Amino acid sequence: MLIPFTITAVLTALIISLPKKWTANEFDTIGMQKFHKNPVPHIGGALLFTGFFIGLWFLPAAQEIRLLLLVASLPVFIAGIAEDCTGKIGPTLRMIAALLSITIAFFYLDIGIRSLNFAWPDYLLSNFNFLSLLFTLLVVGGLINAINIIDGYNGLMAGYSVLALLAIAYVSHILGDGLVFQLSLTLTASLAGFFVFNFPLGKIFMGDGGAYFVGLMMAVIGLMLGIRNDEVSHWFVLLLFIYPLYETAFSIYRRKLLHKTDVSQPDANHLHSLIYRKLISCDRFKHNKVICNSMTAPVMWLLSLLGIIPAVIWFNNQTMLIVWAFVFMLVYTIIYRRIVHFKFKS
Repeated sequence: MLIPFTITAVLTALIISLPKKWTANEFDTIGMQKFHKNPVPHIGGALLFTGFFIGLWFLPAAQEIRLLLLVASLPVFIAGIAEDCTGKIGPTLRMIAALLSITIAFFYLDIGIRSLNFAWPDYLLSNFNFLSLLFTLLVVGGLINAINIIDGYNGLMAGYSVLALLAIAYVSHILGDGLVFQLSLTLTASLAGFFVFNFPLGKIFMGDGGAYFVGLMMAVIGLMLGIRNDEVSHWFVLLLFIYPLYETAFSIYRRKLLHKTDVSQPDANHLHSLIYRKLISCDRFKHNKVICNSMTAPVMWLLSLLGIIPAVIWFNNQTMLIVWAFVFMLVYTIIYRRIVHFKFKS
Protein backbone atom coordinates (compact mmCIF):
# COMPACT_ATOMS: atom_id res chain seq x y z
CA MET A 1 0.00 0.00 0.00
CA LEU A 2 2.90 2.35 0.63
CA ILE A 3 4.01 2.30 -3.02
CA PRO A 4 0.74 3.42 -4.68
CA PHE A 5 0.05 5.91 -1.88
CA THR A 6 3.49 7.49 -2.16
CA ILE A 7 3.47 7.64 -5.96
CA THR A 8 0.01 9.22 -6.10
CA ALA A 9 0.76 11.66 -3.29
CA VAL A 10 4.12 12.77 -4.71
CA LEU A 11 2.71 13.25 -8.23
CA THR A 12 -0.25 15.16 -6.81
CA ALA A 13 2.00 17.44 -4.78
CA LEU A 14 4.07 18.09 -7.91
CA ILE A 15 1.04 18.99 -10.02
CA ILE A 16 -0.30 21.32 -7.33
CA SER A 17 3.04 23.13 -7.14
CA LEU A 18 3.09 23.89 -10.86
CA PRO A 19 1.59 27.12 -12.28
CA LYS A 20 -2.18 26.74 -12.74
CA LYS A 21 -1.92 27.85 -16.38
CA TRP A 22 -0.11 24.56 -17.04
CA THR A 23 -2.42 22.26 -15.10
CA ALA A 24 -5.91 23.80 -15.11
CA ASN A 25 -8.37 25.24 -17.63
CA GLU A 26 -10.59 28.31 -17.41
CA PHE A 27 -13.71 26.26 -18.21
CA ASP A 28 -13.19 24.42 -14.91
CA THR A 29 -15.05 27.23 -13.15
CA ILE A 30 -18.03 27.28 -15.55
CA GLY A 31 -21.23 25.39 -14.74
CA MET A 32 -24.01 25.22 -12.17
CA GLN A 33 -22.13 22.57 -10.20
CA LYS A 34 -18.92 24.62 -9.87
CA PHE A 35 -18.18 26.28 -6.51
CA HIS A 36 -14.59 27.42 -6.89
CA LYS A 37 -13.73 30.79 -8.41
CA ASN A 38 -10.21 30.00 -9.57
CA PRO A 39 -9.17 27.13 -11.87
CA VAL A 40 -8.12 23.97 -10.04
CA PRO A 41 -6.37 20.97 -11.66
CA HIS A 42 -8.90 18.30 -12.64
CA ILE A 43 -6.34 15.63 -13.49
CA GLY A 44 -6.12 13.87 -10.13
CA GLY A 45 -7.50 10.77 -11.83
CA ALA A 46 -4.40 10.50 -14.03
CA LEU A 47 -2.17 10.52 -10.96
CA LEU A 48 -4.31 7.93 -9.19
CA PHE A 49 -4.32 5.78 -12.35
CA THR A 50 -0.51 5.90 -12.44
CA GLY A 51 -0.11 5.06 -8.76
CA PHE A 52 -2.57 2.17 -8.96
CA PHE A 53 -0.95 0.40 -11.91
CA ILE A 54 2.58 0.89 -10.63
CA GLY A 55 1.37 -0.57 -7.36
CA LEU A 56 -0.08 -3.57 -9.21
CA TRP A 57 3.35 -4.28 -10.65
CA PHE A 58 4.54 -5.22 -7.15
CA LEU A 59 1.62 -7.55 -6.39
CA PRO A 60 2.46 -11.22 -7.06
CA ALA A 61 -1.24 -12.19 -7.05
CA ALA A 62 -2.05 -9.67 -9.79
CA GLN A 63 0.61 -10.72 -12.32
CA GLU A 64 -1.83 -12.56 -14.57
CA ILE A 65 -4.49 -9.85 -14.76
CA ARG A 66 -2.70 -6.50 -14.38
CA LEU A 67 -2.24 -6.07 -18.13
CA LEU A 68 -5.88 -7.02 -18.76
CA LEU A 69 -7.01 -4.54 -16.12
CA LEU A 70 -4.96 -1.85 -17.83
CA VAL A 71 -6.38 -2.62 -21.29
CA ALA A 72 -9.95 -2.75 -19.96
CA SER A 73 -9.65 0.58 -18.15
CA LEU A 74 -7.99 2.55 -20.97
CA PRO A 75 -11.09 3.44 -23.08
CA VAL A 76 -13.11 4.96 -20.24
CA PHE A 77 -10.05 6.54 -18.63
CA ILE A 78 -8.86 8.18 -21.87
CA ALA A 79 -12.34 9.50 -22.65
CA GLY A 80 -12.61 10.98 -19.17
CA ILE A 81 -9.17 12.58 -19.24
CA ALA A 82 -9.89 14.02 -22.69
CA GLU A 83 -13.02 15.65 -21.26
CA ASP A 84 -11.03 17.00 -18.29
CA CYS A 85 -8.45 18.58 -20.59
CA THR A 86 -10.67 19.87 -23.40
CA GLY A 87 -14.24 20.01 -22.12
CA LYS A 88 -15.37 18.77 -25.54
CA ILE A 89 -16.06 15.06 -25.01
CA GLY A 90 -19.83 14.70 -24.71
CA PRO A 91 -21.64 12.27 -22.40
CA THR A 92 -22.53 9.97 -25.30
CA LEU A 93 -18.91 9.43 -26.31
CA ARG A 94 -17.88 8.93 -22.70
CA MET A 95 -20.61 6.34 -22.18
CA ILE A 96 -19.57 4.49 -25.35
CA ALA A 97 -16.03 4.37 -23.97
CA ALA A 98 -17.36 3.07 -20.65
CA LEU A 99 -19.35 0.33 -22.39
CA LEU A 100 -16.26 -0.65 -24.36
CA SER A 101 -14.25 -0.97 -21.14
CA ILE A 102 -16.99 -3.09 -19.57
CA THR A 103 -17.15 -5.33 -22.65
CA ILE A 104 -13.39 -5.93 -22.53
CA ALA A 105 -13.63 -6.81 -18.83
CA PHE A 106 -16.58 -9.12 -19.56
CA PHE A 107 -14.81 -11.20 -22.20
CA TYR A 108 -11.19 -11.10 -21.05
CA LEU A 109 -11.53 -10.87 -17.26
CA ASP A 110 -14.77 -12.86 -17.04
CA ILE A 111 -16.39 -10.02 -15.11
CA GLY A 112 -20.05 -10.65 -15.80
CA ILE A 113 -23.28 -10.91 -13.84
CA ARG A 114 -24.62 -14.41 -14.41
CA SER A 115 -26.49 -15.00 -11.18
CA LEU A 116 -28.99 -13.11 -9.03
CA ASN A 117 -29.97 -16.18 -6.97
CA PHE A 118 -33.43 -16.28 -8.54
CA ALA A 119 -34.37 -19.24 -10.74
CA TRP A 120 -35.52 -17.77 -14.02
CA PRO A 121 -33.12 -14.77 -14.16
CA ASP A 122 -30.23 -17.12 -13.35
CA TYR A 123 -31.29 -19.48 -16.14
CA LEU A 124 -31.34 -16.65 -18.68
CA LEU A 125 -28.12 -15.00 -17.49
CA SER A 126 -26.15 -18.24 -17.29
CA ASN A 127 -27.35 -19.74 -20.58
CA PHE A 128 -27.48 -16.69 -22.84
CA ASN A 129 -24.16 -14.87 -22.88
CA PHE A 130 -25.49 -11.79 -24.67
CA LEU A 131 -28.14 -11.28 -21.95
CA SER A 132 -25.47 -11.49 -19.28
CA LEU A 133 -23.39 -8.98 -21.22
CA LEU A 134 -26.33 -6.58 -21.61
CA PHE A 135 -27.19 -6.80 -17.92
CA THR A 136 -23.54 -6.29 -16.94
CA LEU A 137 -23.33 -3.26 -19.23
CA LEU A 138 -26.43 -1.81 -17.59
CA VAL A 139 -25.33 -2.35 -13.99
CA VAL A 140 -21.62 -1.53 -14.30
CA GLY A 141 -22.28 1.34 -16.72
CA GLY A 142 -24.75 2.72 -14.20
CA LEU A 143 -22.20 2.48 -11.40
CA ILE A 144 -19.50 4.24 -13.44
CA ASN A 145 -21.87 7.11 -14.17
CA ALA A 146 -23.07 7.12 -10.56
CA ILE A 147 -19.56 7.49 -9.16
CA ASN A 148 -19.03 10.46 -11.47
CA ILE A 149 -22.28 12.05 -10.27
CA ILE A 150 -21.28 12.00 -6.59
CA ASP A 151 -17.88 13.52 -7.42
CA GLY A 152 -19.14 16.99 -6.63
CA TYR A 153 -17.63 18.05 -3.31
CA ASN A 154 -14.20 17.90 -1.73
CA GLY A 155 -13.55 14.37 -0.51
CA LEU A 156 -17.04 13.02 -1.21
CA MET A 157 -16.33 10.50 -3.95
CA ALA A 158 -12.83 9.58 -2.76
CA GLY A 159 -13.93 9.11 0.85
CA TYR A 160 -16.95 7.01 -0.11
CA SER A 161 -14.81 4.88 -2.45
CA VAL A 162 -12.29 4.23 0.33
CA LEU A 163 -15.10 3.07 2.65
CA ALA A 164 -16.53 0.74 -0.02
CA LEU A 165 -13.12 -0.68 -0.91
CA LEU A 166 -12.22 -1.29 2.73
CA ALA A 167 -15.49 -3.24 3.03
CA ILE A 168 -14.47 -5.38 0.05
CA ALA A 169 -11.00 -5.85 1.54
CA TYR A 170 -12.48 -6.96 4.87
CA VAL A 171 -14.81 -9.54 3.32
CA SER A 172 -12.12 -10.85 0.97
CA HIS A 173 -9.76 -11.19 3.95
CA ILE A 174 -12.35 -13.23 5.84
CA LEU A 175 -12.75 -15.52 2.81
CA GLY A 176 -9.02 -15.79 2.18
CA ASP A 177 -9.16 -14.23 -1.30
CA GLY A 178 -5.69 -12.72 -1.58
CA LEU A 179 -6.14 -11.29 -5.08
CA VAL A 180 -9.26 -9.26 -4.32
CA PHE A 181 -7.79 -8.24 -0.96
CA GLN A 182 -4.66 -6.86 -2.62
CA LEU A 183 -6.51 -5.17 -5.48
CA SER A 184 -8.93 -3.39 -3.15
CA LEU A 185 -6.17 -2.16 -0.83
CA THR A 186 -4.00 -1.01 -3.75
CA LEU A 187 -6.84 1.13 -5.10
CA THR A 188 -7.57 2.33 -1.54
CA ALA A 189 -3.96 3.44 -1.11
CA SER A 190 -3.98 5.27 -4.45
CA LEU A 191 -7.17 7.06 -3.48
CA ALA A 192 -5.66 7.99 -0.12
CA GLY A 193 -2.68 9.62 -1.88
CA PHE A 194 -5.14 11.83 -3.75
CA PHE A 195 -7.52 12.32 -0.82
CA VAL A 196 -5.03 14.14 1.43
CA PHE A 197 -4.82 16.96 -1.13
CA ASN A 198 -8.48 16.96 -2.10
CA PHE A 199 -9.99 17.05 1.39
CA PRO A 200 -10.62 19.48 2.98
CA LEU A 201 -8.84 22.21 0.99
CA GLY A 202 -9.71 21.09 -2.55
CA LYS A 203 -6.24 21.64 -4.00
CA ILE A 204 -6.94 19.17 -6.81
CA PHE A 205 -9.99 17.38 -8.18
CA MET A 206 -10.48 13.86 -9.49
CA GLY A 207 -12.02 14.80 -12.83
CA ASP A 208 -14.06 12.58 -15.12
CA GLY A 209 -11.06 10.41 -15.95
CA GLY A 210 -10.53 9.53 -12.31
CA ALA A 211 -14.22 9.11 -11.44
CA TYR A 212 -14.87 6.80 -14.39
CA PHE A 213 -11.73 4.81 -13.69
CA VAL A 214 -12.52 4.38 -10.00
CA GLY A 215 -16.10 3.41 -10.80
CA LEU A 216 -14.98 0.74 -13.26
CA MET A 217 -12.29 -0.67 -10.96
CA MET A 218 -14.59 -0.82 -7.94
CA ALA A 219 -17.22 -2.65 -10.01
CA VAL A 220 -14.63 -5.10 -11.36
CA ILE A 221 -13.15 -5.78 -7.92
CA GLY A 222 -16.56 -6.12 -6.27
CA LEU A 223 -17.92 -8.48 -8.94
CA MET A 224 -14.67 -10.44 -8.88
CA LEU A 225 -15.22 -11.10 -5.19
CA GLY A 226 -18.66 -12.57 -5.88
CA ILE A 227 -17.52 -14.59 -8.89
CA ARG A 228 -14.55 -16.11 -7.08
CA ASN A 229 -16.40 -16.82 -3.82
CA ASP A 230 -19.76 -18.58 -3.84
CA GLU A 231 -20.46 -17.35 -0.31
CA VAL A 232 -20.76 -13.76 -1.56
CA SER A 233 -24.02 -12.76 -3.20
CA HIS A 234 -24.01 -10.25 -6.05
CA TRP A 235 -26.55 -8.41 -3.91
CA PHE A 236 -23.58 -7.62 -1.65
CA VAL A 237 -22.19 -5.51 -4.49
CA LEU A 238 -25.56 -3.83 -5.01
CA LEU A 239 -25.91 -2.86 -1.34
CA LEU A 240 -22.29 -1.78 -1.15
CA PHE A 241 -22.83 0.67 -4.02
CA ILE A 242 -26.46 1.51 -3.25
CA TYR A 243 -25.68 5.15 -2.41
CA PRO A 244 -24.33 6.25 -5.83
CA LEU A 245 -26.67 3.88 -7.71
CA TYR A 246 -29.79 5.18 -6.00
CA GLU A 247 -28.56 8.75 -6.31
CA THR A 248 -28.48 8.21 -10.07
CA ALA A 249 -31.83 6.40 -10.24
CA PHE A 250 -33.53 9.06 -8.11
CA SER A 251 -31.98 11.81 -10.25
CA ILE A 252 -33.44 10.23 -13.38
CA TYR A 253 -36.83 9.97 -11.64
CA ARG A 254 -36.98 13.59 -10.50
CA ARG A 255 -35.65 14.98 -13.81
CA LYS A 256 -37.91 12.89 -16.02
CA LEU A 257 -41.12 12.72 -13.99
CA LEU A 258 -41.01 15.61 -11.54
CA HIS A 259 -39.35 18.35 -13.56
CA LYS A 260 -39.77 17.10 -17.17
CA THR A 261 -36.15 17.90 -18.02
CA ASP A 262 -33.42 16.13 -19.95
CA VAL A 263 -32.04 13.33 -17.77
CA SER A 264 -28.57 13.68 -19.32
CA GLN A 265 -28.13 17.31 -18.33
CA PRO A 266 -26.37 18.04 -15.01
CA ASP A 267 -28.10 20.01 -12.30
CA ALA A 268 -27.50 21.18 -8.73
CA ASN A 269 -30.36 19.26 -7.11
CA HIS A 270 -28.55 16.12 -5.99
CA LEU A 271 -28.89 15.35 -2.29
CA HIS A 272 -25.30 16.40 -1.59
CA SER A 273 -25.96 19.75 -3.31
CA LEU A 274 -29.09 20.33 -1.24
CA ILE A 275 -27.29 19.45 1.99
CA TYR A 276 -24.58 21.98 1.13
CA ARG A 277 -27.07 24.75 0.35
CA LYS A 278 -29.66 24.15 3.06
CA LEU A 279 -28.10 22.24 5.94
CA ILE A 280 -24.45 23.29 6.14
CA SER A 281 -24.14 26.46 8.19
CA CYS A 282 -21.26 28.52 6.84
CA ASP A 283 -21.50 30.84 9.85
CA ARG A 284 -19.57 28.25 11.84
CA PHE A 285 -16.68 28.43 9.37
CA LYS A 286 -16.64 32.21 8.91
CA HIS A 287 -18.18 31.78 5.45
CA ASN A 288 -15.10 30.01 4.13
CA LYS A 289 -16.69 28.41 1.06
CA VAL A 290 -13.94 25.81 0.66
CA ILE A 291 -14.43 24.49 4.19
CA CYS A 292 -18.23 24.67 3.88
CA ASN A 293 -17.94 22.65 0.68
CA SER A 294 -15.85 20.02 2.46
CA MET A 295 -18.33 19.65 5.33
CA THR A 296 -20.83 18.11 2.92
CA ALA A 297 -18.72 14.99 2.42
CA PRO A 298 -18.81 13.65 6.02
CA VAL A 299 -22.62 13.87 6.01
CA MET A 300 -22.81 11.77 2.84
CA TRP A 301 -20.17 9.32 4.14
CA LEU A 302 -22.39 8.68 7.15
CA LEU A 303 -25.41 8.11 4.91
CA SER A 304 -23.42 5.70 2.71
CA LEU A 305 -22.57 3.61 5.79
CA LEU A 306 -26.25 2.71 5.97
CA GLY A 307 -25.53 0.52 2.96
CA ILE A 308 -21.89 -0.39 3.52
CA ILE A 309 -22.11 -1.68 7.12
CA PRO A 310 -25.09 -4.03 6.54
CA ALA A 311 -23.40 -5.25 3.33
CA VAL A 312 -20.35 -6.33 5.34
CA ILE A 313 -22.39 -7.90 8.13
CA TRP A 314 -24.71 -9.88 5.84
CA PHE A 315 -22.47 -10.39 2.79
CA ASN A 316 -23.72 -13.99 2.47
CA ASN A 317 -27.37 -13.36 3.34
CA GLN A 318 -29.31 -12.39 0.22
CA THR A 319 -32.56 -11.62 2.02
CA MET A 320 -30.95 -9.17 4.44
CA LEU A 321 -28.98 -7.54 1.63
CA ILE A 322 -32.17 -6.87 -0.32
CA VAL A 323 -34.02 -5.66 2.79
CA TRP A 324 -31.26 -3.19 3.62
CA ALA A 325 -31.18 -1.95 0.02
CA PHE A 326 -34.84 -0.97 0.40
CA VAL A 327 -34.14 0.53 3.82
CA PHE A 328 -31.43 2.74 2.33
CA MET A 329 -33.67 3.87 -0.54
CA LEU A 330 -36.46 4.68 1.89
CA VAL A 331 -34.20 6.70 4.21
CA TYR A 332 -32.62 8.56 1.28
CA THR A 333 -36.05 9.44 -0.15
CA ILE A 334 -37.37 10.61 3.23
CA ILE A 335 -34.33 12.85 3.76
CA TYR A 336 -34.67 14.31 0.27
CA ARG A 337 -38.39 14.92 0.72
CA ARG A 338 -37.82 16.64 4.07
CA ILE A 339 -35.45 19.06 2.34
CA VAL A 340 -37.45 19.49 -0.89
CA HIS A 341 -41.20 18.93 -0.61
CA PHE A 342 -42.64 17.27 -3.69
CA LYS A 343 -45.49 14.97 -4.67
CA PHE A 344 -44.59 11.50 -5.88
CA LYS A 345 -45.41 10.65 -9.49
CA SER A 346 -45.42 7.11 -10.83
